[in-house]
Amino acid sequence: MFSIVLLLGLAGAISACGSGDDDNEPSTLHADLQVILEDLVARGVTPGVALAVASNEGPTWLGAAGVSDVEQKLPLSAQHHFRAGSILKTLVATAVLQSVERGTLALDDTLTERLPASVTDRIPNAETITVAMLLSHRAGVAEWVTNEKIQAIVSNPEHVWTLDEILGAVEAQSATFPPGTGYSYSNTHYVLLGEILSTAEGRSWREIVRERVIQRAGLSQTQLPESGDLGCPTPCARGYVPVDEALADLTFVDPSMAGASGGHALVTTVSDLTTFLRQLRAGALFERAETLETMLAFQSAPDPESRQLGYGLGAMQLESNGVVSIGHLGSTAGYQSFMLYVPKTGRYITGYINVMGDLAAVLVPILDRAGRP
Repeated sequence: MFSIVLLLGLAGAISACGSGDDDNEPSTLHADLQVILEDLVARGVTPGVALAVASNEGPTWLGAAGVSDVEQKLPLSAQHHFRAGSILKTLVATAVLQSVERGTLALDDTLTERLPASVTDRIPNAETITVAMLLSHRAGVAEWVTNEKIQAIVSNPEHVWTLDEILGAVEAQSATFPPGTGYSYSNTHYVLLGEILSTAEGRSWREIVRERVIQRAGLSQTQLPESGDLGCPTPCARGYVPVDEALADLTFVDPSMAGASGGHALVTTVSDLTTFLRQLRAGALFERAETLETMLAFQSAPDPESRQLGYGLGAMQLESNGVVSIGHLGSTAGYQSFMLYVPKTGRYITGYINVMGDLAAVLVPILDRAGRP
């Protein structure tokens, strides 16, 4: 536990790496973004923040500010690894859509057609819930990560969570709404997608995502550790959760805590997330252009807190002060992250803070600047 007061005065621990202008635009863009990062640390919004900005033309600019380790006051760099939380949902959705392309799965397959009764008997309305509904958070399955489960994760971060425990938390709740009649973000949807993917392909969803998404996209600094593996490659940014005006270090939570929905399961860097989003938008991860179009066919899914307008199949559509972006946000114990493309300026914006805090305070100024020349 470390006093949050230590965050003040750490703005000088700054690391920035400018590898040239994106789009050959004025370098004031990068200078302005670096000032934003330093200000976030100086105001105590986060111990550290890292950012990558790129376009389809020119190299990637990397910036960072603050510290990766509050106790040792080690500076954070844009090369540090971190836990990307729910950004994993986009990678899992990509793998599921690849299986649809191959004919192994169909978007209108139901839970009862794809999973055994030992699972589906514990899910309300399983016979009418489809793969497409799970991908788009329109299945109405209750969120298993309740306040009680969050307390359990914090109390015992090394606990390996089982599917039986997850289903038990769902059983104790009613369905959010009849399948297909509304939108409600639920990590349970993607836990079930992981089970569907594993069952359909006859091997672990982690193996499939590693081979067909991570390796295919060339993400050399990205890992998907197995349950029980709490490791994080060096350099690794530590992740913090505010508790009574202090910071609890929750860097090492078991990767099973959220299954295929995210949590601590995906370890990556801002540069790798930029590469992934570029490859995805270019269609390099699918065999047909129609698949990407289906993924990015956004349905209304308003969430003012996150600035979300719509949700597709594993992808978000956000809007902040008139700047629209697409991609995904991530949140897990100690980290909050974003992986976004801004159509207005053709820029890719990926980054994270190493604290559970106010992500909007980070995203709004960054998107405001990234949405201008």
